[in-house]
Amino acid sequence: VWYKNYLQAIRNNGCTNDLESVESKRNAFLETFNVKDIDEFSDLLATGKIRRCNELESDSLIAAAYGRIADVLPHCDEIECSFADCALIMTNLSLPQSSKNIELEDLFKTIDSVAFEVASESLLHLSDDLPSPKSLMARIAMLRALNRRARLGLPWLPVRPSQEGSAIFGGLAGFGPPLERAGRSFDSNSQSIWVQVPSISARLRKCRGLLFCSVKRSFVDSVMDTTATPTPLSHDEYELPREVRTVRVNRLKARRAIASDDSGLKRKHSVFSQLQREMRGWSGATLRRGFIAKGHGGQKRAFKVKLVGEGVNDYSGPYREVFTDAMREITDIDSSGNTSLGILEPTANNQGGVGEGRDLFLFAQSSDKKNRFDEVSVHLTTSLSTEEQHLLTTFSSLTQKQDEISREIEESLVFLGRLVGTACRHGIPVDLPLPLGIFWKRLAEEHVEPYDCIQEIDILAFKRMVGSELSGINTYVLETTLSSQRRLLNSFTEGMSSVLPIELLSIFSGEQLRDIFCGNADIDVELLRKVVEYDGYTEDDTVITHFWDVLREMTTSERKLFLQFVWARNRLPLKESDFDAPFKIQKDNKTVGSEEDYPLPSASTCFFSLSLPEYPDKEVLKQKLIFAIENVTTMESDYVTNDVEISEGWRGL
Repeated sequence: VWYKNYLQAIRNNGCTNDLESVESKRNAFLETFNVKDIDEFSDLLATGKIRRCNELESDSLIAAAYGRIADVLPHCDEIECSFADCALIMTNLSLPQSSKNIELEDLFKTIDSVAFEVASESLLHLSDDLPSPKSLMARIAMLRALNRRARLGLPWLPVRPSQEGSAIFGGLAGFGPPLERAGRSFDSNSQSIWVQVPSISARLRKCRGLLFCSVKRSFVDSVMDTTATPTPLSHDEYELPREVRTVRVNRLKARRAIASDDSGLKRKHSVFSQLQREMRGWSGATLRRGFIAKGHGGQKRAFKVKLVGEGVNDYSGPYREVFTDAMREITDIDSSGNTSLGILEPTANNQGGVGEGRDLFLFAQSSDKKNRFDEVSVHLTTSLSTEEQHLLTTFSSLTQKQDEISREIEESLVFLGRLVGTACRHGIPVDLPLPLGIFWKRLAEEHVEPYDCIQEIDILAFKRMVGSELSGINTYVLETTLSSQRRLLNSFTEGMSSVLPIELLSIFSGEQLRDIFCGNADIDVELLRKVVEYDGYTEDDTVITHFWDVLREMTTSERKLFLQFVWARNRLPLKESDFDAPFKIQKDNKTVGSEEDYPLPSASTCFFSLSLPEYPDKEVLKQKLIFAIENVTTMESDYVTNDVEISEGWRGL
């Protein structure tokens, strides 16, 4: 009845009184969350823990769910998020469908439905163990207070002091960095036999789940800004200073090489290899530049890109494009089932199309290392004492036999780490589908179970290991597999450490690191709609409605192609506030050719804009758009290139 009267009042008398009514109902709802005194607040905190979880696990789950909810609410910040909105969402989650009343339903309608969906995905599996909404909001209020102080205190806290793990206290390292950082092979078994000195940094890493991701990102961003290499301004504000070097990339030759069957040509002429040769002598300080030129869309950069034969000025589009092309090449699978560059290799789940994570890759290994089963080594390993086996496990990644192919792979992984670190510094999400357990959690120095790692990459091997009685052989194969990946992760981390402060990565979880580096794996059309601007069109135009319908109907791979077509990247940021510029759709007034031959859409990747002709129906729009994103391989020319450059770009291999 109230809602019908509300709608009728809007139609007849305006909405002022009704908005006041909504506000009064909202205030009445919030009064139920008032706390009388400190004793009541203490009781609420005591009962606000998720059942069947300890206090740290419970608060970490609540903080993670609250962070995801805050990302879709208007303020997009956990500390500044509306307390009332969050209380309504938690109340909606706790109420069964049969007990929801009309007044609450009206208040629920004031919040974006996406927020309720996110809350359900995050906490619905714990619905039977959740405390009351009031107790839950008390824990959230305490977490918000903690993070307000953490935002100010993190710069003063040691995250990874050099003396941690020092040999003076019986640790693994001397006076330098500890083995956990250098070897990435430290595990829970090792912690039980080596002395671990209590420290603030260890407690901080243990309680990393209590800190909101936005607080941690703000801290790391401030450190990256502080450690950025200063760059003097040019005399012309629209020109890049001479300290920003130019990298020449021949994408035309790279595409023909990747399409060939010659592995030597692929490794010589790919965009990744060209970048590696151009930057071979560069120091980390060069890649830590974050120069923003006027008219470049706010894009930070460490170098300028010259696309040979394409006649394109680098106003940020070509800069992002080379990162995207390089990442696509290292995961490109040829007709034989191997990757084109031999830097990564598909997991067994990827090759067989079984289990979860069927799109994941591992660090590649030389062919002689892929035959890991050696009965002599198994017998030797199983005959060792417990202490000797712990030593072998701890240092296993440092004692492996090397050959020329392994050294080439490690050298490529060092450069890949530098490239990924540079992309992260400059806000460019990369498509790097690596396993959560073996890679991202190891990078964050989280505890991982070896069998969980194997299940993520090879579900069939996991089932054989679990059902087999040959525990010694299983342990040897498992440790050999994981230690070989740890050694290669060391190379990747070595390259990244020259660009990023990797000591700070341990305050994040593995999932958070993956999101920071890789962005949103699914191209969220609704998120894109939130940041769109129109020029010559309006939201209600038929062609715009058809455009969004076509984008929703696209597959994930087609959406990635579309995003690269308009923005020179194939991953979206995680939330609306992470966009540096709006997505602009402008009307293209090109004339229609004979027999109603409509022109193709065009894009400006530097400025995240799409020029869209006014197509007569949805089918024509879909046909033209998909043809453009699948067949346009070069950027729209900004100037006419000379014959020498054109011949260099299109010259045969």
